[in-house]
Amino acid sequence: MAMSMSQKLTLGYAALVGFGGLMGYLKSGSQKSLISGGISAALLYYVYTQLPVNPVYASCIGLGLSAALLGVMGTRFKKSGKVFPAGVVSVVSLIMTGGYLHGVMRSFH
Repeated sequence: MAMSMSQKLTLGYAALVGFGGLMGYLKSGSQKSLISGGISAALLYYVYTQLPVNPVYASCIGLGLSAALLGVMGTRFKKSGKVFPAGVVSVVSLIMTGGYLHGVMRSFH
């Protein structure tokens, strides 16, 4: 079965978040970055697997996680001004929040 665009974007988002957590660990030894990036990537992978079978449920999980990442990384970007990972993850999280919100709202029609 072919992947939907939502699945492709979610998989890419999971990779970005996981890579960002790994880079945070490798650059500064931050176990918090590694753990939170790993958990977030794993949850996003779960969303990826659930999108075809239960899109509203998956979109709700994705919406909550992307909004949380937007808040956390947006605050970090505002404080540090660093483009990666904070700025990039903030922008991608904003886009994904909109996409997941669209998925949830579409179910009401």
